[in-house]
Amino acid sequence: MPLLSRGTVLGRRNFKACIQFVVWWSSLIYTVNAFLIWGGGWFAHKGAIDYSGGYVIHLAAGASGFIAAWVIGPSLQRDREVDAPNNLAMVAIGAGLLWMGWNGFNGGDWYSAGEIASASILNTNLCTAVAFLVWVALDYMTGRKPSLIGSVNGMIVGLVAITPGAGFVNGWGAIIIGVVASTLVYFALNYLSRVRPFRNVDDTLGVGYTHGFAGVAGGLLVGIFANKLMAGEHEGLISGGGLHLLWVQAYTAAWVIVFSAIGTFILLKLVGLVIPLRMS
Repeated sequence: MPLLSRGTVLGRRNFKACIQFVVWWSSLIYTVNAFLIWGGGWFAHKGAIDYSGGYVIHLAAGASGFIAAWVIGPSLQRDREVDAPNNLAMVAIGAGLLWMGWNGFNGGDWYSAGEIASASILNTNLCTAVAFLVWVALDYMTGRKPSLIGSVNGMIVGLVAITPGAGFVNGWGAIIIGVVASTLVYFALNYLSRVRPFRNVDDTLGVGYTHGFAGVAGGLLVGIFANKLMAGEHEGLISGGGLHLLWVQAYTAAWVIVFSAIGTFILLKLVGLVIPLRMS
């Protein structure tokens, strides 16, 4: 989780400060969110669901990363002008390994081999493939030339968006989540990033978008598409459960965003009193 958030400040955070921050963030932010949402915590008792960490991991990392980029400040001008990847083959290999690995923890998070684990793997691949194709289609529709980097962004959005509900939605739900999340993040990354306050924050790898926006989109869509025939008895709006689950997912997301953001700001300021946050 700290590794994800660090992508927003890549190349400018002091490594010693980063080590200190990781220890405190993992102990005081990640752990609190995890115990509140998973394992019968307060939000879990209210009905919140997060199958593999769309809120606990990705949304928290996106919110924390955004604040970290704001506090630490932008990259040097020369680094912002020359930001092309130096090895596209490694990008492609890394993306493929990421997609493959996602099958492991989404499939394994049910802790048993059976129908739900199988459905989780199927949903993971459905959502990711659809998000990937939607991103490429949007590039064509908006007059942009599709690229490997853009395609990888779409892939990551699909992986993140299905994480909250891999075992709670059916195949159609996974497909719709891929379409909605990829569209939302595409326009956020390409257009919303140009307006305040987003344009004032130098998010090096777009973590706030591909993890934060995708995480909250996937979590909210679970409130709509959760199916009682899947894991547990969770019923979203489409299955006849009304707005209850969507409402719970919404205020759980709000908690994760606010708590992670404020906690990150405080921790960075405290670490900064001892160790400079920026590289010299």
